Amino acid sequence: MNFWTKSTGADNGSYCVWRLHDEALGLPALQALFPSGEADERNFVLFSTSGVHGTYQTIEEEQRSPGSGVTFMVIQPRLVMTRYGVVYPKSEEDFSFLKMLRDSSWAMMTNIGREA
Repeated sequence: MNFWTKSTGADNGSYCVWRLHDEALGLPALQALFPSGEADERNFVLFSTSGVHGTYQTIEEEQRSPGSGVTFMVIQPRLVMTRYGVVYPKSEEDFSFLKMLRDSSWAMMTNIGREA
């Protein structure tokens, strides 16, 4: 399933910014990119990015008071690509997935450029 629409960038798919074309598909789009819920050095996510596409609401705030959604930006450094959108988690499983993805993303980002 195609979740993304190119906003800007080169024709070859790299050096691009992609936006989620249907906000209802935020969770399936993230699950397609991160089926295990774990980020890696090729793909990781920042949440509560706001800007022009939503609020600064955190995952925990959305869990307490649902409805506004949580903005996200997927970063793919090896492709020089970003993807952005809003996710509307509903179940505890959805929230657990997002929290695991956030934690693993943080771990990956802090290790980029470091020797193992």
